[in-house]
Amino acid sequence: MTSECFLYLLTRLRVQSRAGKRAPHKPLLLLLAMGNLCRGEPRLLPYGNIAVRLIDLLARFGPYTYRRSRRPQDPICRLPKDGLWELRGHIPAAGNDGVPSHGGLMRSDVSAGFPEAVHSLLVAHPEVLWMGAQFLLDSYFAESLHEDLVSEVGIHRAMQPAPRSSRKRNPEFRREVIRAYEHRCAVCDYDIRLDNNLMGLEAAHIQWHAYDGPDEVPNGLALCTLHHKAFDLGGISLLDDLRLVVSDDLHGQNRAFDLWFLDHKHKPIRAPRRDELRPDPLFLHWHREQVFQG
Repeated sequence: MTSECFLYLLTRLRVQSRAGKRAPHKPLLLLLAMGNLCRGEPRLLPYGNIAVRLIDLLARFGPYTYRRSRRPQDPICRLPKDGLWELRGHIPAAGNDGVPSHGGLMRSDVSAGFPEAVHSLLVAHPEVLWMGAQFLLDSYFAESLHEDLVSEVGIHRAMQPAPRSSRKRNPEFRREVIRAYEHRCAVCDYDIRLDNNLMGLEAAHIQWHAYDGPDEVPNGLALCTLHHKAFDLGGISLLDDLRLVVSDDLHGQNRAFDLWFLDHKHKPIRAPRRDELRPDPLFLHWHREQVFQG
């Protein structure tokens, strides 16, 4: 296995989509396997070991509509067809959906992991591991979630400089979005500066860049770091009239939670003064359907 072949297989990854919903099951499984390698875990691990951790990753970083389905067997059993995964042991009979049941796999002796050729390549060339991880992150997840993901699975120990996504980003996107929102958070009006330098104010994509969201102001929001992270994790979203909605799964136990979230619930955000710069309902619909934990 060469590095070129490995990266090519990642670009050809067949990612399942149900009714147009994003489905990052295989990318999460591959990131998990990369983290296992970085921690020195055996190449092949018992199905149950992988499934438990994958369920947790899906609950934290997967679409809300998939989080309750708890079907780790789908990517674990389907990924071998992509040439990046191996199953070993007595695999139970498949059900009507084409894969064995989770319960049957838990009772089996099945183990899974990278094929020997892939494992040897990534052990010998950790920079290739990071290039692959960066491709998966850029292709399937919002940028604000990258650090959390690599830390969660343990890939940070193998980080190496790598090229960013081949899709070009507009370097003016952040400046244009923040200017459109008058240099303050659209939700809470946060605008703290050190001299003339804004601190903790970011330009968020409504439809993620990884899912072809354009670098245009109608697909952007000026948000403080806290509201940006909550937006990308699905804790908050916007209705077409720009009223803020807060997920029932977002909670806290002190006044700070009320101050940052509940006090803004069902209230309109600060919109750009120019109508043509307001968030496009098409992008807002994508976020509510694909990200919001509603």
